[in-house]
Amino acid sequence: MLLYLLFANTAHFTLAVLSAFVFFSAALLYFDSWVVNIKSKTVFTRSMGFLVLAAVQAARAASPASSALMVVLEITEVFGLILILASLIGEPVLSPPKTRKAAAFIPALGFALTPLSAVLYFLIALVYYRKSTEGYEKQLKPAALAFLFLGIAKIISVSFAWSDTSIVHWSRLLAKFGLIANIESAFMGIGIVILGVWIWGFIRFRLQIQLFVITIALSVFIFLSTTLFFTYLLLNNLQNDALAHLKTDTNVMQYSLESLKSEALAHAQAVAADNSVLQAFTAGDSDALYALTSAHLTTQGLTTLALIDSSGRVVVRAENRDATNESLKGDALFEAALKGESVSTLSSLEGVIAPETFIKAAAPVKGSDSAIVGMVLAGVRIDNSFVDGVKNATGLDTTIFGRDKRAATTLVSEDGKSRFVGTKEANQAIIKKVLENGETFIGTSQIYNRPYYVAYAPLTSFGGETIGMISVAKPENTLTDAAQASINLTFLGSIILITLSVIPVFFLSRFLKKHLEV
Repeated sequence: MLLYLLFANTAHFTLAVLSAFVFFSAALLYFDSWVVNIKSKTVFTRSMGFLVLAAVQAARAASPASSALMVVLEITEVFGLILILASLIGEPVLSPPKTRKAAAFIPALGFALTPLSAVLYFLIALVYYRKSTEGYEKQLKPAALAFLFLGIAKIISVSFAWSDTSIVHWSRLLAKFGLIANIESAFMGIGIVILGVWIWGFIRFRLQIQLFVITIALSVFIFLSTTLFFTYLLLNNLQNDALAHLKTDTNVMQYSLESLKSEALAHAQAVAADNSVLQAFTAGDSDALYALTSAHLTTQGLTTLALIDSSGRVVVRAENRDATNESLKGDALFEAALKGESVSTLSSLEGVIAPETFIKAAAPVKGSDSAIVGMVLAGVRIDNSFVDGVKNATGLDTTIFGRDKRAATTLVSEDGKSRFVGTKEANQAIIKKVLENGETFIGTSQIYNRPYYVAYAPLTSFGGETIGMISVAKPENTLTDAAQASINLTFLGSIILITLSVIPVFFLSRFLKKHLEV
């Protein structure tokens, strides 16, 4: 997936650079024609129009996508297209004598709801086609075809306005590198290639411009190749660094859970050491016990708090006074407490919709003769507030599993309205390594068709049983976005260097031309 994102980012970037280069070459070609005939204002205007389009494409390649910038570039592109269209309309058709046809007008009602730039692309294609069919300028047909493809690409790009739709199917089709974006890029690429080949057909007869364009083309090619190579190395380093950090983050999460276990154990020991609780417990005063444990439950922020006698029977449960019919005899925590040990553990219970994961702690209750008469069981549920806190601190998506089911998670649906609580982990490699083998998994995984870098670690109970998993995840596109930002900065610097080299390259090409003509 990383290679695909790298290829998609680079292809999109290369297409923008190639478009800028082709439009710049067209501007040079028309400018050279204007130098021969300075009186031709239409040729100069067309040259400036192509130069504006080249600047727009260069800015799209070098700048991050922002709404304000996109509006400015769209307006600038419309201005450049208007210059080209005006120059074509203002130039007479080179028709055969006495056979000039009346200009045909084709209504463009179908483009009423499309961006103005798309309409202008089609109108330019129409004018180029008219000039190539009504007169001697048959060589203009490729230009008409190129602008037709560019217009179709612009029409397709209109659909991206609905890319934030809540309909999952359409949001995937309209994603950054989804099917629609690839189709749009394909049409644009075809149009640019046709236009580039058409321009080269004229440039190859103009030695000075040919040398000038070839020199710049080599500079751009070397830049693109170097950028791709270093971007690949950058992404590899970023990926390795991200995976290493994810491993550290899972250790931090496990440390946080250990801290919660220690805190729950301290609460259980505090209740067990409370003389009022001990007196009510030995006297069998259920009302006093319920009042005391309810107060501890509230003040200590516990989810569950219970007192169990030496036979394993629940004497009182603070969160539910009527739940006294259960027995914990045979439970690992109960058996440890009877031996005088204070222990804590992680546990998972199957819920109606999703598992419920708890941190539980047990402390023995000792009578006046130091004999163990029961135990205190305190518990805290790990819910979405815990994983939200981790995400706020680290920026990573965090999940707690009960076995292979998500008990708490920051992962949400594409519309952002629902969490993936209660859903199962689909990656069998993760389940086998973490749940079955008790090892940590670090790598990449698809989570509901979205690529992530992930780290999974097992959650074990007091008895050593793997009862679930913890995971942290980072979207893969965060790395490609970082690489794209690096490409943009590099390209911006290269544009400045190429611009500064235009003047010496121009004089060099003129020097070579003079000596070759001698």
